[in-house]
Amino acid sequence: MEHETLAAQAGSTGVRATAAERQARAEWLIAEFRRRAAACDDPREEANLLRSADSLVRLATAYQP
Repeated sequence: MEHETLAAQAGSTGVRATAAERQARAEWLIAEFRRRAAACDDPREEANLLRSADSLVRLATAYQP
């Protein structure tokens, strides 16, 4: 996979991710949802992936300082 798990990123110390790390993860996930939606053959799955990306954008925006 292209990304590490959250546990691997945090390490064994249980350190929480910084705001920049969370934002980078959210941006990657949004791009991944949109990339997968663009490659979908099923219009329902495409719509679901795009909805997921839009929801994540709203959630990430709400958590910005």
